[in-house]
Amino acid sequence: MSMRNRLAAALLLCGFVTATGAAMAADPPPAGDCFVAAFKANDADAVAACYAEDAIIWFPGGPMAQGRTAIRDGFAHHFGEFEIKDASLTQMGEAASADTRTTWGTYTITSAHKTTQKESVEHGRYVDVQKLIDGKWLYIVDHPSNDPAPAVESAKP
Repeated sequence: MSMRNRLAAALLLCGFVTATGAAMAADPPPAGDCFVAAFKANDADAVAACYAEDAIIWFPGGPMAQGRTAIRDGFAHHFGEFEIKDASLTQMGEAASADTRTTWGTYTITSAHKTTQKESVEHGRYVDVQKLIDGKWLYIVDHPSNDPAPAVESAKP
């Protein structure tokens, strides 16, 4: 291979690596990755940072919170009562368009009550809307809900 061909190949390779890096940089991790890491760290400020300033969440079995500060306060209250041992999201689907994506799936959270040390596992489902803001996917709407309690079979005579 001549020096000129080697130089051209090297430039093409550099261009490919740069383009690949730019493509990877153009698609930051979803808000769910931010949420799970922050939730497992029991860090209300880090969880709130996964949400847009004017985001809305409907807490499972609780009230709606609007705005990053209210969302932070809701998670701080939760972390005050429970220590998160593990958390995971299992995405079942996604619809995306330009700078907005909607995802849905299930979640599992293992926590321990700080007073009783009783451990529990919570299962639920979620639908969220994320927006690409300042190069990060942030929740703008988050609607998790606990799975309903199993049906109780009635006694048959």
